[in-house]
Amino acid sequence: MSKTKILIVEDEPIIASDVEMILEDLAYEVTGIEDNAIDAKTSIETNRPDLIFLDINLEGDEDGIMLAQDINENYRIPFIFLTSNTDIQTINRVKRTKPKGFIVKPFSEKDFKPVIEIALFSSNNTKEKIATQPDSFFVKTTNGLVKINTNEIFYIQADDNYSAIITSSKKHLVSLTLKKVDEKLSQSNFIRVHRSFIININFINKIKDGFVYIGKKEIPIGRSYQEYLFSKISRL
Repeated sequence: MSKTKILIVEDEPIIASDVEMILEDLAYEVTGIEDNAIDAKTSIETNRPDLIFLDINLEGDEDGIMLAQDINENYRIPFIFLTSNTDIQTINRVKRTKPKGFIVKPFSEKDFKPVIEIALFSSNNTKEKIATQPDSFFVKTTNGLVKINTNEIFYIQADDNYSAIITSSKKHLVSLTLKKVDEKLSQSNFIRVHRSFIININFINKIKDGFVYIGKKEIPIGRSYQEYLFSKISRL
């Protein structure tokens, strides 16, 4: 089972290092440490963390609360505020972003595990409710990070340690295994039908003789995946 991935956004290096040490001791994976909103968003797009620890005071023009609003609008990743600011004005701003938790500095290791597990549990329940809504993610190419709308993906095919993402207009080769790509696709319309294929069931044209057809593409259905596939499609 893969570790929960957590991004730290904190402008005080010593505190960020302490948080990283605590999270790693608790067996979480730290995907990065950023001290400003711009770099934090790049890290989110690249690494797609499961959870974000977010300080309110950050380097640059955008503070943690403004970044939290952006995360809600564009990434839908749960976040926990980590701050020493507890004045009523700040608390009122924080509440409007609907964080999954709040840890006050100074902190201790025992403060982290309960709030993380509750945040992840709450977030997973929320994802089930919004799983059919359109989403997007970014892939790294020679031209930089390219945004892919998941509702345009036909299927994803494994290619050794790479994956080919086939959309309505283009093929994107990404340096991720099919398992890693699968972890990034939260929508229920994406399912594994073979050890080498993930498909978008919204684009299935036909299922016949052990194959799924998406457009002109013939995709094999692995024996262990058949039952789950048929449970996900509507039949009369």
